[in-house]
Amino acid sequence: MADKRRVLFHRTWTKPNGGTSGGQMKVRDAFVHFQASERFEPKVYFPPSTLWVDNPGNVWRPFRQRGIGEWSILPDDVLFFSGHDWNILSEAERQRPPVPILNIAQPRHTNPEDKRHAFLRHPAIRIAKSSVGKKILEDHGVNGPVFLIPDSIDFTLLPKPNPNPDLDLLIVGLKNPGLAKRLEQRLKRKNRWWWRKWKIKVQTPPLLPTRQDFLQLLNRAKIVAYLPLDASRGAEGFYLPALEGMYLEKLVICPYAVGNIDFCIPEKTCIQPDYNEEALMEAILRALQMPDSERQPFLQQGKAITANHDIKKEKQSMLNLLHQADELWADQSLFQYGQ
Repeated sequence: MADKRRVLFHRTWTKPNGGTSGGQMKVRDAFVHFQASERFEPKVYFPPSTLWVDNPGNVWRPFRQRGIGEWSILPDDVLFFSGHDWNILSEAERQRPPVPILNIAQPRHTNPEDKRHAFLRHPAIRIAKSSVGKKILEDHGVNGPVFLIPDSIDFTLLPKPNPNPDLDLLIVGLKNPGLAKRLEQRLKRKNRWWWRKWKIKVQTPPLLPTRQDFLQLLNRAKIVAYLPLDASRGAEGFYLPALEGMYLEKLVICPYAVGNIDFCIPEKTCIQPDYNEEALMEAILRALQMPDSERQPFLQQGKAITANHDIKKEKQSMLNLLHQADELWADQSLFQYGQ
């Protein structure tokens, strides 16, 4: 059998907590998916500037010793880019890439102030994570076709739903810690004034050491209120944590964040208040006082919708797109070279 062709990845970070983000995790997942291809073999390049520390949450740690020694594109390679990976190419290569490029793109990249905005004019076969994200990218006029491949969950890595959670409420506030703390203070006052004994915890920076630590924390709560990126900060490309909460059978509170539109369905899979302090406070108090008969349909419908996001579906979709890359790249009508 002939040697497999390469799918070339480029990953780097310069902060001690690098390699821990949801974006890094999903690129890592694509790398793992491509290992199942009979025609391609994924390879990853980590530039010398990459900062490696003893961080168990870095999803690329198992692949560090398998990284290739230099960045050099072969004629039959396919590139897989996300975020700032485009910077590894020269300006001439970005404008007319020598090989096909698969590129995860987010709606927030269409904002002219986003540092990745300029990359959207370069030719690539793009991957969107939500139906609205796909439309935003297409309406913006990115250079190349856009395919919808929603983020998914490897259910085997999640704990079993906890039948006896010890927290009444968890506020996931990593991306909006100021608002999370204000909500916590107001709820503490309610506890005193109303003679309540609600057990409340807030997650704010720094990150927990690993994703499993976060999932274990999530599993301790009956209700989870999420504070994703809002529209003013570019919104979310997908927002996996809310979907994980649904799988773990939590009553989910999550404002609209663009990328969560396909599974955060108001009054069906979650409570979806406006993204402001008063509306969130009202939604949290409603959830804390909700009778079980009203709560159960949310849990059941939330759990059911997670079946649409099985990692096996994502794997097959990614492989299908990879195996179409040559055909798509050959169709010049799909691209606007030089624009």
